[in-house]
Amino acid sequence: MTHVVHRSPRLFDIDRSIWTLSTTGLGLDWRAGLSRPAVRSYLHRFDLHYNRRHHHVHTPDPRYDQNLAEIARARDLALQAPGDVVFLYLDEHTANLRPRVGRTYEQMGEKGAKATGAASVLIRLAGALDVATGQVIVRRRETFPVKEMYRFFYHVEQHYPEASVIYIALDNWSVHFHPYVLDNLKRIHSKIRLLRLPTYAPWTNPIEKFWLKLNREFMNQHPFGRDEAVFREALDLWLDKHREESAALLHEVGLLPDGWEELPD
Repeated sequence: MTHVVHRSPRLFDIDRSIWTLSTTGLGLDWRAGLSRPAVRSYLHRFDLHYNRRHHHVHTPDPRYDQNLAEIARARDLALQAPGDVVFLYLDEHTANLRPRVGRTYEQMGEKGAKATGAASVLIRLAGALDVATGQVIVRRRETFPVKEMYRFFYHVEQHYPEASVIYIALDNWSVHFHPYVLDNLKRIHSKIRLLRLPTYAPWTNPIEKFWLKLNREFMNQHPFGRDEAVFREALDLWLDKHREESAALLHEVGLLPDGWEELPD
């Protein structure tokens, strides 16, 4: 249902700018004709609420379905031919020397622990999540201009010397598809094939949940805010734990179904 309400009704041949309870039912082919209470019940089940929008409205992507279909085909190929075909979800994230404020356990009536740290120091991370293994390849840099982005793609490719093709699904940030990046990938006859995710659709990129996990488990209330060198070392240690294969991580980001522990080998 999220894939419906986060898009324009006009993509479903409904001549409106926003969804209503009546039109939401029409947008779901498998639920067409639902009553308003039934639609409201489904919205509640998916934790979707009717909120006032901000002035800035994201433009809907007319290629939403086509892009996701191309990505699904490539992902299926990787699952059918592991090792020979590789599929990765890629994204960037910003880590901050200043800890994020999170929840901590305290006695009733006492104030929570402070998130203490020095001045803000931002560190950029680029990561690629393997849908077949759950491994995450991460590189830490101050920034990712076009030259550094190309170097990260090259770094990723070196991890898969036996692969015949490496599909990478990523958002539409201009650096990803900059002529410098594309020309250099072509120059080295790279096995990488870039696939565009729908515009302004972070929910279609599972690695976003990996960054949420990083914030939840490491960035919230971290104790390294006064020592940048120790912070970088601790961050690298946390990231290194996720370079190994992990079915649990695939499940956590939504790439393995419930009950995956009982699936046959």
